[in-house]
Amino acid sequence: MQERPTFNMEIVGENLRKIRKAKNLSVKEVTEYLGFSSVQAIYKYESGTGYPQVESMFALMCLYEASIEDLINKHTDDEIIEKFSKEGYRPSFFARLCKDGYKNGICNVKMDTKTG
Repeated sequence: MQERPTFNMEIVGENLRKIRKAKNLSVKEVTEYLGFSSVQAIYKYESGTGYPQVESMFALMCLYEASIEDLINKHTDDEIIEKFSKEGYRPSFFARLCKDGYKNGICNVKMDTKTG
């Protein structure tokens, strides 16, 4: 019998935060979407110290238009660039990544897309 898979909640939290920011959503907007009364749960999810219930995770996947793989797998900077540029994100997305401290080439990306 196979072992039950485990997930690194710090990676999940990091991905939730990155995707939320990429979608230009505030913590308050996500809180309201989920019907929560406080932003604390979102901060806990994004820091990896809280675990969303299944319903909340599915709702976040819908809101963020993200797959489970987008949330559970650690992504390199190049993978982020490739995925989000294919999905039509504008260069300002990459500028936000740089501002948030993502380095290793993201700030030096030359955009050659029709989106902007």
